[in-house]
Amino acid sequence: MIRKWHSLGVQEKLHILIQGTLIILFIISAQWVVYRFETQVTASVKARAVETADGLINGMNMLMLTGTISNPDNRKLLLDKMAQSRGISELRIIRAQQVSDQFGPGLPQEQAVDEIDRAVLATGKTIFQRQKGANGASTLRVVVPYVAQEDFRGTNCLGCHHVKSGSVNGAASVTIELAEEEASVAEIERWMWVGQLVLQIVLSVIIALFVRVLIIKNIARPVKKLQMAMLDIQRDEDLSRRVDIDESNGDIGEMAKTFNALLESLQYANKRLDLFSQVFENSGEAILITDADENIVAVNQAFTVVTGYDFADVIWKNPRILNSGRQAPEFYQAMWQTINETGRWQGEIWNRRKNGDIYPEWLSIGVVKDAQGQVLNYIAIFTDITQRKVAEDHIRFMAHYDSLTRLPNRRLFEDRIQQVLAICRRSHKKAALLFLDLDRFKSINDTLGHLAGDLLLQSVAERLKSCVRETDTVCRQGGDEFLILLSEINAATDAEHIADKIIAAMSEAHSIEGKQLIVTFSIGICIFPDDGVDSQTLVKNADEAMYRAKEKGRNNFQFFSV
Repeated sequence: MIRKWHSLGVQEKLHILIQGTLIILFIISAQWVVYRFETQVTASVKARAVETADGLINGMNMLMLTGTISNPDNRKLLLDKMAQSRGISELRIIRAQQVSDQFGPGLPQEQAVDEIDRAVLATGKTIFQRQKGANGASTLRVVVPYVAQEDFRGTNCLGCHHVKSGSVNGAASVTIELAEEEASVAEIERWMWVGQLVLQIVLSVIIALFVRVLIIKNIARPVKKLQMAMLDIQRDEDLSRRVDIDESNGDIGEMAKTFNALLESLQYANKRLDLFSQVFENSGEAILITDADENIVAVNQAFTVVTGYDFADVIWKNPRILNSGRQAPEFYQAMWQTINETGRWQGEIWNRRKNGDIYPEWLSIGVVKDAQGQVLNYIAIFTDITQRKVAEDHIRFMAHYDSLTRLPNRRLFEDRIQQVLAICRRSHKKAALLFLDLDRFKSINDTLGHLAGDLLLQSVAERLKSCVRETDTVCRQGGDEFLILLSEINAATDAEHIADKIIAAMSEAHSIEGKQLIVTFSIGICIFPDDGVDSQTLVKNADEAMYRAKEKGRNNFQFFSV
């Protein structure tokens, strides 16, 4: 029933409510009219009954005053005369106990004394009673007391009886049939219902037309206009348009205002979405968005540039397709533990492109939750840091290596020698430091130019590296000077063997810019821990040994000696 009511239109609901209200008002008014008419009819009947009873009492009073009341014929004549009144079905005289003997043998009507009669005789008040007669018709019975107006002492047989003024000396009972009155009431009620039905039909037509006009003018047309405007806006997808507002049309006008306010909010939200979309698509950083189950739902153009995957390649897939395999499972466990605890994580990670290349990236992951704290999305933002890694490696290389020969520089050499000395102390083995200086290198720069000198230094560095072990260190000290650190040697003869090997390697010509150049080294050698226990002492002593080798004619090696 409730569902049917809700399914009705505004016009039908309004019509039903008005008609229902009118029907209730008609029923109440009809019942009130019938009640008023019936009340007036009843009052008229009561008045006629009381008037008849009063006439009967007055007649009895006259008979009593004339002394003829003891004659039954006189009393019967009085009853018959009064009974001729219209509608009277019964007329009786009721005698009080104190005069019960003064009338002699009573008539049958005088003997029917009931509770109402006794109540009237006892109280002296008139009683009205409505009841159904023997034939089913309604009757109205009125019992009026006969109250003596003055003292009276009877004559003849009444001589012994004395009636005091104000005492109840009897009563008159009048019963009137109400058939005609009830018929009148029924007729009035019938015509009231007929009139009500006719009026209801007429008013229904009038109200239906009025409601229809009212609905069409104030609701249907404005709502239709609002609906058409909404459809046009939806069809054209133009959120900048607005619905015309009729201030005189209250609720519909408010609806239009609300709709326009909604359009403004949608337009603002749409602009923000467009802005966010532009930021998302044009971001230089790759962006990946997943749902709560870690399935990819969106990526931007930078993601495709970095990984090589299009959106169609990754939609609804897990980001594990980018996994390079370099990180251990423990790495990802720790990462997700941080995300679940703090809602974010960032760090360096290695991933794999679509073509299989592995690259480093700086990754930030954030969590999006609803008002109840449930995870909605994960957002990953990452940048390819390959170039940065290359730059870092280059900076690291420049900080520790010679840019020309790509040999360790002084800083790295100092670190290496400290490590080698620490190892030799623990293992109780020796180490050797060779200080090398190219003979007459300045003349090559002066005659052939610095470019030829640089190329020669590069060729010399390659030959030096080929003469030592991988665990040994070849360092360019600066200019044409080199250092070689030999770790964990057994005896000084090991250093001597390396020196011979270097001199032999340098005996072969270097091909520099089409010219064959032969260069030699002057080499100084000192032994750890015999010639020094720290790096500075060892370098200083090896340098002195190198100068001794130059003094002895160059292209030779000399051990340090005090």
